Amino acid sequence: MKASTIPVICGLSLAAMSAAGFAHWWTVDQMIATIDTTILQPASEHSIPSVPKQEPTPSAMPAEKISRPVPTLAAEPDSSQKEFYVALLAEMKKLRTENRDLLDQMAETNRDVMNLQFRVDTHSKEFRPLPVSEERPDTTSLEDIGVLPPRAQPVSLPSGQ
Repeated sequence: MKASTIPVICGLSLAAMSAAGFAHWWTVDQMIATIDTTILQPASEHSIPSVPKQEPTPSAMPAEKISRPVPTLAAEPDSSQKEFYVALLAEMKKLRTENRDLLDQMAETNRDVMNLQFRVDTHSKEFRPLPVSEERPDTTSLEDIGVLPPRAQPVSLPSGQ
């Protein structure tokens, strides 16, 4: 493979991606221009047939001109609805207090974890510190260069009869 093959392939792929991006941009730009021209044209240029003007009826008048009474509940909610909403409010209050209790418990747990310390009992019989001495054996050798032990020798299996 020649040294110029890879740059040529990269250049061609970049040109193809740029052309695809430009084509997409061009179609979106044309679509936006088409939408803008159809929206901004006066109503007489549209192909919508004109409707003769009529006097507006009170139902077709804007909301500012019509004074409507504020809707009110015609009847009191029945007792089953009231009981449901009272029970719902009680349950929500119960959940709120439970949530506060859980947040308090979590804060206490976080304080306990932050104060947690690990201590080693050095006077215990189970405590055995690692032996440390000033003389350390020389572990470097010329034949053992790596950190890992040497690879095990393959074991030949007896052939089955």
